[in-house]
Amino acid sequence: MDILVISDTHKNLANLKKVLSEVKFDYVLFLGDYVLDILQFNKILKGKLFIVKGNCDGNINYDDDMLIEMKSKKIFMTHGNKYGVRFGMNKLFRKAEEMGADILVFGHTHMAFQTQLSNGVIVLNPGSLGKGMLKNNTFGMISIDDEGIVTAKIFRLYD
Repeated sequence: MDILVISDTHKNLANLKKVLSEVKFDYVLFLGDYVLDILQFNKILKGKLFIVKGNCDGNINYDDDMLIEMKSKKIFMTHGNKYGVRFGMNKLFRKAEEMGADILVFGHTHMAFQTQLSNGVIVLNPGSLGKGMLKNNTFGMISIDDEGIVTAKIFRLYD
């Protein structure tokens, strides 16, 4: 199973369209900041899209956090602003552990990275597809194989 992870598109519909049309995926996790961008592709993503809102999404009717399960792996998704991720990630890491997550995905910082915590939780921040730091527009991919092995990767999108 291949899961496309996107955050912080900030009205860059060209980058979003490029990724959605060129990348092979089974599901899309959208981590907020310009939910209206991804909703423009809702028709083609029907049943394959999970969304949380970000700090730039106002009062749009989506949750700040979501816990989903795919292939027996619990994925905790959030934008990250509610956990102060620009100033440290310990609060968010504790929340993911509290939720029993195997995988944590979040955005907000516009800086892509991935790691695995000492408790085994795989962490992926896909960066920003619209306004990446140092002009690197990035997205993430998570793969869960039939044995339940999880791999996470970050990709750069070159315009």
